[in-house]
Amino acid sequence: MALRSWLLLFCVIIAALSAPLFLGTFWLTLLMQILIFGLLALSVELLLGNIGMFSICQAAFFAVSAYTVAILQVKYGQPTIVAVPAGFGAAVILSLIYGIAVRTKGVYFMLVTIALGHILWGITWTWVSFTNGEGGITNVPAPAFGSLSITSHSSYYYIVLAVVALCMLGYRTLIRSPFGLTLRGIRESESRMRGLGYNIAAHKYTAFVIAGTLSGIAGLLYIYFNRLVSPASAEFFLSMEVALMVLVGGTGTIIGPFIGSAIMIGIRNYVSAYIDQWMIVMGVIFIITMLWTPDGILGLIRRLRGRTGPRTNTSEEGE
Repeated sequence: MALRSWLLLFCVIIAALSAPLFLGTFWLTLLMQILIFGLLALSVELLLGNIGMFSICQAAFFAVSAYTVAILQVKYGQPTIVAVPAGFGAAVILSLIYGIAVRTKGVYFMLVTIALGHILWGITWTWVSFTNGEGGITNVPAPAFGSLSITSHSSYYYIVLAVVALCMLGYRTLIRSPFGLTLRGIRESESRMRGLGYNIAAHKYTAFVIAGTLSGIAGLLYIYFNRLVSPASAEFFLSMEVALMVLVGGTGTIIGPFIGSAIMIGIRNYVSAYIDQWMIVMGVIFIITMLWTPDGILGLIRRLRGRTGPRTNTSEEGE
């Protein structure tokens, strides 16, 4: 099984690195969307899958980093080397502020994050002199580092792939660390972890800030991919969509959010070409997931493999 996993990983890496050689512009841009929104969904997974907190304001951190880069480069003519750290810092600062939401639990946490998300969305919509309101900010220049300007889709794809891969590796290290184990312990029993001497509030707050930072990194990748940002990047629907990506793909996994992203991006791009009310399809998928596959696509695959896998004999089961 270990050998099979390594071979599968090797094939995935080769396929990802060679994608620009075989895919056209449309498919390559679609793949970049899946990676970017998969990373945004991974920030939801950090809270939902490890600590049981359902955050519905991840689009706020996504948007604030994108808007910061767009405003600095378009309105003030700042270079990429200045705009990117500023966008990253804006996402971190906003997550530090919005981290007050961890003082609540359950449905109250969800409601507070919805309200916090609406605050930033309202700013992007109403502060017209700064954010251009409904029209957003367009014509964001391509990322450039000195004399090197990354203008082609294939070149930018490798940047997106490298950043997402590093974030996934960092995420894997985090959830396997004592900190990640503590988060899952808090999910199972806060009172027991508190009795063991753990600072529950500090762990929740730190996890929330890390999740906001991941969302901000996704926003940085998005702004140079899309070259424009609008209030739609901060709205409630995007936060719910990425949460649905996690639920459809499977919680408690690293790859699940990206599988969910591929499914949802595919629906957005294909179903919307045939019917106007394509969001109804998303709603149906959500209902089916919650009723029949609450642990997502990966959970369903694991159950099917368990049913068809080799069975042990009775004496072995008794032992």
